[in-house]
Amino acid sequence: MKKLILLILLIVCAGWAQAQQHPCIYASASDKTAVQQKIATEPWAKESFERMRTQVEKYADRHATDPQWIVSRLSMYWKEGERYTQCYLKKQNWDRGEGNAPVPTVRMPGMRTWNKYANVPLEDRPPYNETGDMWGVNRLNPLEAPVLVPYKESGHMIRGNNGDILTLAENAAFVYWITGKEKYARFAADIFNTWLVGTYYMNPILDPDKSCGSLGGWEPGGICGYYDYEQIHDDLALRVAPVYDFMYTYLIEHPHPHLKEIGKDTRTVASEVFKRFINIGMVRGGKTGNWNVNGWNMMLRPVLVLDSNDAYADGKGKEYYLNFLVNETTSYHDAIPDMVKTYDPVTGLWPESPGYAFSVSQMLLDWAAPLRRVGIDIIERNPILQKAAMAVFPWMDESANMVVFGDSRGGSANFLTLENLLAYYTCTGNLEEAQKVAAALNKGIALGKYQRNEATWAGICTYVSDIPAVTTTGSERTSYSEHHRFITLKNWEAPYRMMATLYGGKKGYHLTPNGLAVQFYGYGYALAPDAAAYESYWSKDQVYHQSSTGANTILPGYTEGEITVNAMEPRVEAFTNTYELTPWVNFADVTAGEKRRVIVMVRTSDTTGYYADIFRSDLEDNDYLFHNVGTSLTLFDANGRELSTSPVEKLNTSYHPGYDWLTNLYGSPYTHDFVATWKMPEQITSRLWMTGAVGRTLYRMDAPATTLSRGLTPGSVSMPPSSTPTLLVRQKDNNASINPFMAVYEAYKGTPSVTHVERLAVCEEGAGLKIENAHRYTDYLLSATDNRLYKPTKQCSLRGNLGMIRESEKKITMLYLGNGSFLQKGNCSLEAEHPIYAAVYQLDGVWYYSSTGTAKLKIGKKTWALVEGYNQRLLNFKGAGKSANKEFVFSIKYGYDIK
Repeated sequence: MKKLILLILLIVCAGWAQAQQHPCIYASASDKTAVQQKIATEPWAKESFERMRTQVEKYADRHATDPQWIVSRLSMYWKEGERYTQCYLKKQNWDRGEGNAPVPTVRMPGMRTWNKYANVPLEDRPPYNETGDMWGVNRLNPLEAPVLVPYKESGHMIRGNNGDILTLAENAAFVYWITGKEKYARFAADIFNTWLVGTYYMNPILDPDKSCGSLGGWEPGGICGYYDYEQIHDDLALRVAPVYDFMYTYLIEHPHPHLKEIGKDTRTVASEVFKRFINIGMVRGGKTGNWNVNGWNMMLRPVLVLDSNDAYADGKGKEYYLNFLVNETTSYHDAIPDMVKTYDPVTGLWPESPGYAFSVSQMLLDWAAPLRRVGIDIIERNPILQKAAMAVFPWMDESANMVVFGDSRGGSANFLTLENLLAYYTCTGNLEEAQKVAAALNKGIALGKYQRNEATWAGICTYVSDIPAVTTTGSERTSYSEHHRFITLKNWEAPYRMMATLYGGKKGYHLTPNGLAVQFYGYGYALAPDAAAYESYWSKDQVYHQSSTGANTILPGYTEGEITVNAMEPRVEAFTNTYELTPWVNFADVTAGEKRRVIVMVRTSDTTGYYADIFRSDLEDNDYLFHNVGTSLTLFDANGRELSTSPVEKLNTSYHPGYDWLTNLYGSPYTHDFVATWKMPEQITSRLWMTGAVGRTLYRMDAPATTLSRGLTPGSVSMPPSSTPTLLVRQKDNNASINPFMAVYEAYKGTPSVTHVERLAVCEEGAGLKIENAHRYTDYLLSATDNRLYKPTKQCSLRGNLGMIRESEKKITMLYLGNGSFLQKGNCSLEAEHPIYAAVYQLDGVWYYSSTGTAKLKIGKKTWALVEGYNQRLLNFKGAGKSANKEFVFSIKYGYDIK
């Protein structure tokens, strides 16, 4: 089969002329009129193009009279006598340079690792910078004055500076291709030529101590690229290849003057330079995972602008390299058929954290259009790619931001993945799949998280003119990825949209040992989030953010390892649910190590809802950590009186090095019920109402900032340099498996809906909460750990994982049984021979039931049989006589008194 695929590939490639026709990556000369027409007639394409032209025009106009301005701001070894041709690494940082080229050479980044600085605006960057020291703005506090960052401490600032300028050239090249105006060509060509000859004289970096895995140079192995310490960041050729592609003829006719001096032409030198990036990339980086995909992403555009094999003395042209991407895995890089084996065939998820998982899918789908231009259809060959693109939705919140866990930062999902799919399905005439993808794109547009007028030049070339007017309603209620140990719970059935995540810890795959953690959402934000404001893997505060101390969990004990989902509803069939028992309730019951956590999400009206947290830990001493973004945290007793706390120098017991990052501690012993209240911008308040227990001390404190990304929190609160108000509840000499932490959380604007929370009797096998709210509901939540009968009150009993009974004016309006066989209050009960999920509930005066198996509903002396089904009107159930059915319906109309 592989030989056949290779033969087909070679036949396709045989049709390529020895001198590649340009442009060729995302468009050809014959496509130019159609692309121009799209820009002229489609508002999104016109706006995108005009934005791009406006960005480069001011520089192109300036270039006409001051051609050195933009070129002088490239990061180069400008100084005569120090135009290095060979650089050396030491401990993954730039150490020294040797040699002196006849022209300035392109400067290497100063170090592998990040720093906390961003480059000042291009206009403020000094020309002909001979030292490499960079003016930077502190990302953690942008209001600080810029500082001069030494070259060897400059992080990625050098690469970022050159990337900014090469991107201007890339966009200018496309604008030139569309408009034919020479000012854009001259601007882009001067940047390209300066970069080209400055790279031509540079040898691959050497690493005598093998700090990056090899000696460097041309030796295989390690992670170094040709021009970067990590091959997956070696992106200069990726940015320059489109300039060469769109302006090929112009560049051939307008070479750098130095090339004439040495008797070389642009095509020959460009091919050599591109192949250096490619050849180094082929034997460096990572064989599998996101490193492999990112590595190929650096190489693909340079590969595509090469001529055919016959054009080169070594026989290595476009088809030679593409074979290793499309067909033949090597010792250093997987080919696409092996890449896609990494995806979970059931969920469509890549095994890494969300940021990496979906960036990988985006890259693979971004390759689809250019590869299809050379006869390679990677989507048809690999249908998992569509599932992978759609898998982002369960991991999106209502604002279309991705969930944060592991080392992900969150932020908006990349809808360009779906644009690539829509273009493919439209082009191949697959209307059914095109409609699915169009509905997903329209969802992103409706949420305000995607705008087509922000397309790049590649999007203008490849996206369809119009997205079909297809919409989708609703959302999945639950999702579960066993590999990631990650559960989402959602209820988006009303304007007040609710969401929670519950997950275990995992090492590797860019996931973290975060304990058994939870996040609560409200008003489109993760209000009680997982921390993600560290600068890089090498930052000192990474020990806090990438650990259980940055999560909402209990320490000490479990931080990483397998989890067991004891029960969950709505139940997940593959990745997401298909059915649900009620419109209102979600829950998950998870065990991890010595810990067990039950999260119940309950919508109480179109504008209100709450989350219940029952957290058991089979240790005598436990710290319950809860972070909530905001400007303040205040503690009250159950009657609304503020609790006094005293300054604490430090916690006497510290369960993790991340505790060192908790500051401004205030604490006080307190064993009764209390309410923690956080204030946030946008008039949002959240409350955690926790029942009391002996051996408790309450602490309020400042944790580090939550996010580096503006817009992910209300009013961008808890971004650096601000902190995150945090609650720590310490319980000593009181086993939290027998006496668990039990709390009710809600977020609201105006007045809270939860009016009272009361702890029901707890014992080894069960715990419960009585929750009253302003809608005159009273909910009894019962949680049990085994199949023994748990009876917290004279009226209530549960055999199962979860039971919920709702009363309104002392009349039952809902019975909800989660993975159990018996639930009872007063003279009403649900009973089954084996554990099932079942509910009987009232909606708009009509009674319904849902059940995953046969059950009995008993009210007083009467019994009715419920068969398997979802959201069925009780008028239609089988097993009761006609008269009994009438009596049941009539009685339910008025509710049943509790006796």
